[in-house]
Amino acid sequence: MSQQPTISKFFKSVKKSNQIISNAKAVRKIEKSTTPSLNVEVIDDEEDEDYTQEKKGFNDDIPKNEVSKSVPIIEDLTNNNCHNIDITEVSGGKLENSNESTSVKNKDDHGTIFNSEIDNKNRKKGTSGSKNLLHSKKREKCSIVIEENPNKKFKLDAPIYKRKSKLSTSAIILNDKSDTYSLATVKSTAKLTAKLTATSKLTPLDQQVKDLKINNMDKVLVIRVGYKYKCFAEDAVKVSNILHIMLVPGKLTIDESNPKDSEHKQYAYCSFPDTRLNVHLERLVRNNLKVGVVEQFETTAIKKLSSTSNKSSVFERRIANTYSKATFGINTPFKCEGKHVIGNLNSIWCISIENISNTLNNYKLFSVNLNSGEIIYDTFEEFPKNPQQLLTRIKYLQPVEIITLKGSLDIKLFEKDTITIINKSEDEYNSIIPNEKLDTFLVENKIEEKTIENSSVILQFLYDYLQQYNNQDILLIKDNYKSFVSTQHMLLSSKTIDTLDIFSNNGSKGSLYWILDHTRTPFGSRTLLDWISRPLLNAEEINDRLDAVECMKNIISQHFFESIGNLLKGMPDLLRALNRIAYGSISKKELYFFLKQFNMLEELLDLHSDFIEREILSSTNSIKSDMIRNIFISINLRIKETSISNLLSMINVSSVLDKSVEKQTLEFFNLNNYDNPDKIIQRQRDIEGIKSELDEELKIIRKQLKRPHLNYKDEKDYLIEVRNSQVKGLPSDWIKISSTKMVGRFQTPNVTKLLERLQYQKDMLQLDCEQEYSRFVDIINKKYPLLRDIINNLGVYDCILALAAVSCNVNYTRPIINDKYQHIIGKNSRNPIVESLDIKYVPNDINITSTNAINIITGPNMGGKSTYIRQVALLVILAQVGSYVPADFLELSIFDNISTRIGAYDDLIRGESTFMIELNEIKEILDTYSSKSLLLLDEVGRGTSTIDGKAISSSLIKYFIETQDCPLIFFTTHYPVQDISSSTIKNYFMDYIEEMKPGETWRSITFLYKLKNGISEGSFGLNVAKLAQINEKILTKAQELSVSMKTTYELNSDLELLMALKRILHQDRLSASEKFSHLLDIDNSDDI
Repeated sequence: MSQQPTISKFFKSVKKSNQIISNAKAVRKIEKSTTPSLNVEVIDDEEDEDYTQEKKGFNDDIPKNEVSKSVPIIEDLTNNNCHNIDITEVSGGKLENSNESTSVKNKDDHGTIFNSEIDNKNRKKGTSGSKNLLHSKKREKCSIVIEENPNKKFKLDAPIYKRKSKLSTSAIILNDKSDTYSLATVKSTAKLTAKLTATSKLTPLDQQVKDLKINNMDKVLVIRVGYKYKCFAEDAVKVSNILHIMLVPGKLTIDESNPKDSEHKQYAYCSFPDTRLNVHLERLVRNNLKVGVVEQFETTAIKKLSSTSNKSSVFERRIANTYSKATFGINTPFKCEGKHVIGNLNSIWCISIENISNTLNNYKLFSVNLNSGEIIYDTFEEFPKNPQQLLTRIKYLQPVEIITLKGSLDIKLFEKDTITIINKSEDEYNSIIPNEKLDTFLVENKIEEKTIENSSVILQFLYDYLQQYNNQDILLIKDNYKSFVSTQHMLLSSKTIDTLDIFSNNGSKGSLYWILDHTRTPFGSRTLLDWISRPLLNAEEINDRLDAVECMKNIISQHFFESIGNLLKGMPDLLRALNRIAYGSISKKELYFFLKQFNMLEELLDLHSDFIEREILSSTNSIKSDMIRNIFISINLRIKETSISNLLSMINVSSVLDKSVEKQTLEFFNLNNYDNPDKIIQRQRDIEGIKSELDEELKIIRKQLKRPHLNYKDEKDYLIEVRNSQVKGLPSDWIKISSTKMVGRFQTPNVTKLLERLQYQKDMLQLDCEQEYSRFVDIINKKYPLLRDIINNLGVYDCILALAAVSCNVNYTRPIINDKYQHIIGKNSRNPIVESLDIKYVPNDINITSTNAINIITGPNMGGKSTYIRQVALLVILAQVGSYVPADFLELSIFDNISTRIGAYDDLIRGESTFMIELNEIKEILDTYSSKSLLLLDEVGRGTSTIDGKAISSSLIKYFIETQDCPLIFFTTHYPVQDISSSTIKNYFMDYIEEMKPGETWRSITFLYKLKNGISEGSFGLNVAKLAQINEKILTKAQELSVSMKTTYELNSDLELLMALKRILHQDRLSASEKFSHLLDIDNSDDI
C-alpha cells in the first residue's frame, strides 16, 4: 500500500495491530459507491517532526498559531477532487443511538480546539462515561454525517480507542455496514457546521514545486520537504527508475501534458531520507543528470517573528546547489577524497563554431575544469567531416557540458549519454547582455588580447552558465588562463593516446600512466597526468627533469626530504580545496584541515631552516638540481607571505572536529582571536538575556506552585513537570505539552513566548555565524595566487618523487637526448607496459636514423610486430616526459609529434567502415607529419582486398621515400614489399622457428619475439587459427587451398616474367647491349 498525504494532526494517535502508535499519519483512499463514502487506512510513520511539511491536503508549512479557515481534511483520489471542510464554529458534537459517550479535547496544527462530547444515555448514575470507555477493551465506533446541503450527506465513521488517560479520534474509516452509531442531528449548544466543496487547485507546496520546475526545466529537482527529499512529476519518474525507489502515483508532468494527468490532483512523487542525499545524489550525477537540490531557507521561528516574512505562505524554498559530472566533485558538501573524484578531469565548454566555407569551420573554445581551476582556450580550423583536432581536444579535456554558439556539434563525436549540449541561437548570441563584473575584469587584464579574438562574448555565455553552479568567479582569476596548444609541448592525438594505452582503463592497470603514477597527492597526480599527455619539446627542460630525478635518487634519504615526502603522503587535495574556497563551497572541517596542512608545512620549513639556508639557498649548496632548489626557494618565500598560522588561530579546533554540525557552525570561531567577533558576541548576549528571563520565570513558577526546588525538565523545551494528581490546581492558561502515567508536562504562556524569542535569536545567531564564516573564507580567497603557487610547486615535487621511484625499477636507465639529427638507438629495450604486467618480455634493439628512416617489419601474425613499434613510441614519450626508460641504453632526438595507425575497427554510429577509418587516419598523418615526427603504421591496407591493400602500402612507402624530409617510420606489413628498393628502407622481421610436428600436415610456428634483419617468408595465419582452436578439418582444407593459391600466384608471376623477357627480346630497334641492359633492370621494371 502506497503512502499518501496525512490528515490533521489533532488525530493524535491510533491503535493498530494491538499497539498504540503515536502521531500516526493516515492514508486516504476514496472508493466510489452509490453514496459518497470515505475510506481511510492508517499507516505507520515515525517522522512526526516532519508532519507539518509532509502532509498534503493542508496548507503546507502554516505555523501552529495560525488559524486556517479552510482545512482540507478529505482527499478524493478517485475523482481527483479535494474536499475542503470549512470550520466556522466548533464547540462540541453529540452522538445519537450511542451506548457510551465521553469528551475528547484535542488541538490541531492550526490552533483550533476541537471538542466532541458523547452523551451516555445508559451510563450508571455517578459514573463517568470516559472512565467506562477507558476500561473497555472493545473498540467503539461513531459516525459523523457532514451536511453539504439537505439532499446530500457524507458519512464519516470515526473509531475511538483506549489510550492511557484520554480518548483520541485518530482516523476516519468507512463502515458501509455501520448500523450502530450515526449522528442525525446536532444540538444548538454543540453546533458543528461544515461545508464540503470540490476543487482541482494545487496545494501550496505543489504550486511552489511547479513554479520552481518551470524555471529549471534542464534540471532534476530534489526538493527538501521536512526530513525528506522529494522529486515530483517527470523528475520523480527518472529518479525512481535510477534509484529503484517507489513512485507514488499522480500527475506525471508539470505542465499536465500527459493525458492521464487529469485523473490525478497531485503530482506523482518519490522520496528518500535526507541522510541518504549524498549517496543518491552521486548515483544521479553518474547517470549524467544535472541535479538541483532545493533547500528550505526559513525556520518556523524566523517566519513567525520576522517582519519581512509572509506568515501565511509556505516556507521559502530555492535551489541551493546544482550538481553535474563536472561540478559534483568540487561543489559537494559531503566528504569526497582520493584521486578519482567525480568530475576530477571533466570540463565545461563554451565553443563558437563559425562556417568559413562549405567544408571548413573555425572553432573558438574556452574550457573550464572546476577541480583544477584551469581555463583552457584554443582556436583552430578544421573540416567538420573529419574532426580529428576536435576529437583530440575532447580526449584531453573530457567535456560533459557544452554550450555551442553560432553552430552545432555532432552528438556522434561523444560516447552515448555522456554529454549535454546546449545550442544557443543566433538571436541569443547577438542579444547577450555583458556582465559588468566580468566585463571589467576582461578589460583590466586584457584577456582578449592574451587569449583569442572576440573571446569576450564566449566568456560572457560561459560566465552566465556557471552562475547556476555558483562557480562563475573562477573566470575572474587571470593566472588560470592557459593555451591548449604550446610550442613547449608535444600534443598527442586522440588516436595515439588510445592505441599506445597512455591512459587506458581510466589510467588504471595496463596503462603508461599507471606505471608512472607513484604520486602521493591528488594534485600531484593531476600534474603527472599533464606531463604524460604533453611531453616536452625542449632538450634543456627535459634534462632539468632528468637531473631532478637523478638528484632525488641520491638525496631522498636526507631527513628534510624524507620529512617532506611523509607530509605529502597524508595531504588531501589542496588544489581542489583551494578552488572550493574560491567558489565559497568549502565545509568548515575541510577548511580547517586545509589551513592545518599549510601550517604543518610552515612549521616543517621553520624546523629545517638551517638546512634550507645551507643546502638550498646558499651559493655553495649541495643540491645538484636547479629544479629542486627553485621549488623550495619558491615555497619558502610564499609560505611566509600567507600568514596561515594567524588564520588558523581564529578557529576553535574542538568545535570544528565535533560531530555536531550545529556546534561546528555556532562555535567555529575562537572569539578571543577572531578579528570581527562583535556581531556574534552581541547575539550570544541576547540569547543569554532570554535565558535569564526564563530563570526569572522559573522563580515565579516556584512561588506559584510552592515548590522552591523546582527546575525545568531540560533547557530545550523548558517544561514543568507536575504530578497528575496535582494538575487540577494549575492555572487554566498553562499549556499541556505531553504526559506520562505519573506526570504531565506544561509550559506557561510566558515561557512559550520566551521560547519563541529564544528560538528566533538562535536562528539569527546561526545566520550571523554563516555570514562571518563566508567573510573568513573570502579573506583566505584573497591569498589564492600565493596558495596556488605553493600547491603547484608541491605537485611538481610530488611528480619528481614519482619518476624517481620509477627510475629505481630493474634495468631502467637515463635516456640521452641528442637533437643533432633524428634518430633512436636503443640496446635491449623493453615495452614498459607489457613488462609491468609480469610477463616475461624479450628485449630488442632499436636502430633507426635519418639515413634509414623507414623500418619495414614483417613476420608471423602474433609475432610481436605491433608490440615492438608501440614499445618504441612509449620509450620516446617516457624520455621526453623526463623519466628513466626500460633499456640498457637509449639515445634519441626530440620528436615534435607521434602519429599512429594501429588496429582495425569500424564506427557504426558515424557510418564508417574499418577501411574508411584506416584511410582517414592515414590522411590525418599525411596532413600533420613533419621531419621531426615519429610515425607508426601497422598493417596498412588490411581493411580491403589483398591487391588493393598491397597497392596502398607500396604507394605509401614510395611516397615517403620521395619526400625530401622523411620522418622516422616504423611500417609493419604482411604484404611482400621486397620489390621496393631504397637506401632509406631497412627490412626487419620478428624471428620464429618453423617445424613439422608428428601427425600434422603443415609446419608449426614457435614465436621468438626477436627482431632480426631481413624479410619474413610469410604471415603464417593458419598457425594463429590453430592457436584459436579452429576445427581441424577446416584448418586442413585451408592449408590445401593456401598451397594451391600460392602455386597459382607463383605461376602467374613466372608467366609475367616470361612475357616481359619476350617483349624485350623482340624489340628490333634495340641493340644487343641495350637489350642486355634492359634484362638486368627487369626486376625493378614496372612492366612486370
